[in-house]
Amino acid sequence: MKNFYWLWYGLTLWGTRLVLLCLLYFTDAPTGGPIVDRWYRFFPHTLVIEAGVAMAFALAGALICSLLRGRAQKIVGVVFLVLGGLYMTLAGTDDEIMRWMGQHFSISFVTTYALAASDMGLVGRVFLGGAWHFLLTAFIVVAGIVGSVILYKKMFVAWTSSGAGKPVYKSPLNWVAVGLVLALAITGLTSKNWFAPSNMRWKRISPVAFHLVQEISYRFSATEKQENYAEGIKLLGGNPDAEFPFWKKTEATFKPVLPQDSAAVDSSMNDAAAVNAAMNDSAATPATVNAATERPDVILFVIETFRGWTGDMRIDAACQKMPNICKLAKSGLYFPNAHSVGYPSIEGMLGTLSGLWAHPHTTFLSDYPNTQMISLPEILGNQGYYREVLTATEPSFDNLHPWFNKWFDYWEYKPENQHDVPIADRFRERYAARPADKPMFFDWMSTTSHVPYALPAEYGPTPKDMEVAYLRTLAYMDSAVGIVLDEVSKGPKADNTLFVIVGDHAISNNVQHRVHGYIGGAHDGYTWVPLIFAGPGIESRIVTNPVSQVDIAPTILDYLGINSENNFTGVSLLNRESYPPVFAFRMEDVAMYTDTLTYYAHMQDSTLMNAFETRLEPDWDTTHLVEGFDTGRPLQKMPANLPEIARQMRAAAHAWEYSINANKIMPVK
Repeated sequence: MKNFYWLWYGLTLWGTRLVLLCLLYFTDAPTGGPIVDRWYRFFPHTLVIEAGVAMAFALAGALICSLLRGRAQKIVGVVFLVLGGLYMTLAGTDDEIMRWMGQHFSISFVTTYALAASDMGLVGRVFLGGAWHFLLTAFIVVAGIVGSVILYKKMFVAWTSSGAGKPVYKSPLNWVAVGLVLALAITGLTSKNWFAPSNMRWKRISPVAFHLVQEISYRFSATEKQENYAEGIKLLGGNPDAEFPFWKKTEATFKPVLPQDSAAVDSSMNDAAAVNAAMNDSAATPATVNAATERPDVILFVIETFRGWTGDMRIDAACQKMPNICKLAKSGLYFPNAHSVGYPSIEGMLGTLSGLWAHPHTTFLSDYPNTQMISLPEILGNQGYYREVLTATEPSFDNLHPWFNKWFDYWEYKPENQHDVPIADRFRERYAARPADKPMFFDWMSTTSHVPYALPAEYGPTPKDMEVAYLRTLAYMDSAVGIVLDEVSKGPKADNTLFVIVGDHAISNNVQHRVHGYIGGAHDGYTWVPLIFAGPGIESRIVTNPVSQVDIAPTILDYLGINSENNFTGVSLLNRESYPPVFAFRMEDVAMYTDTLTYYAHMQDSTLMNAFETRLEPDWDTTHLVEGFDTGRPLQKMPANLPEIARQMRAAAHAWEYSINANKIMPVK
């Protein structure tokens, strides 16, 4: 047996992954059901590729040790023991992140959440919501590490010692074992190409080692301007002839142009000239006073994980659950089909306050903090606004400290205000203490509707049914919104306040796991949110066109009559009759939402593309506010021009990627 140490080493790693994968695929995700509907389409393939990774570790250790002698062999043995333990730990972490966030573990994830433990309120709720799964994963990883150590002590010393005969690593049986390890490594590592190959499946089952190596490689590579850069910039609404294609010294002089070959989209959106003409129509600013001291207050509600299909105020049951938000939706400009630029929450803040799309590969604000850009709060500050944010989540959780410090005059997080109602009560105090000589921009950021949907202890235990639990948190959140609305109604700005409500992002429900046409991170299960503007001068209106978080900042400036330099990629939504396409980016996934079709594509893989009919009206199962929606309506036949549309979407993604990486959002000020 001592001849087969490295084979046993590989089998130990693989066996640990086997148990971890059973835990991943055969237990419920935090949303209430299995992480995939058809486990047999993922589990066997994952086992094979993971065997390849484990045996690749073993093969490397065997070959290196066979070239060394004495103490050097033992050092290498210990190094591979540590590497094996690290890989098991990363793999277990990857599984848990996949369960909770639908994404793989990455360097970007670390840079975003390195200080997440500073908020023990939210972190504690997340941990308690999945404590048994977290602990079981940790136990399996520790057991695998202990098994590796015992194996090392029992067999590695014998493998490296000479004894009475020649060293074991020189034995023919050792090389038979190495040959077997080599065969298993090659078989597993190439399985992507021969074991029922599916690029869509690969996005989910790829081992943590694969995407970490890919991410590291990306960070050391330079992004080059591609040949179709101009085409991509035009589709995004930028000026490809300008060094900074989205920088506007005054108002926008260039508008988005839809794909030239989008015959599958309705005819009114195919005429580029008509689209540009509609886009260039001046949006009528409501009758507001321009004097700085009399400008309206702006109160922005950013609702955690606010799913658009659940928060659709055209559905009576949703209005009954959330009467305060329903009242705003029915009295203002309501967009039931809005989308976040990506996820997690830090991406929602990017879209809402910076008016920029997410980075197509990583997390914008965490990974590109030195990007030259200007935000909505900065512009309002320059216009004399007092800016404040109350957050129910410790800013370090999403790495928001530097942005809060840059964008706001005052920000506050208190552990005792980690739920929505206490933070609404705190709003009363802060609102009363506001400067009397300045209009106010107030950002109210909720958190209670974050998974695992736990309310304060006095409300009792979290229901086991995740639909019931989520709806309960939305009703609680709505009561907090009501507290804020009531306080404003009693103040001096009761008739001069603009309210804006938007979700930071959504999260897939249980039924969406069964939609195999989805590619991954950019689909509407993660991006669909409601958007409401309510205030004096805004006509009550429901607009079903897809819109984006990037439209919020230009809409607010338009409402306030502020014509300022900016780098916003969106458009004002006031009195608009035609709308540009909406984009979302996430980990190389690209989504484009139009009035008729929703498109998905992948930046690198031209075979990954799909299209659905955009569902603008609530024609899904509205008796189940959470689980009743699955996706856009599947098409009986894919559009003939889908490959061309996907190509143009990739051009847009690469053009936007270049704009960020080359720091071409705005000139240095």
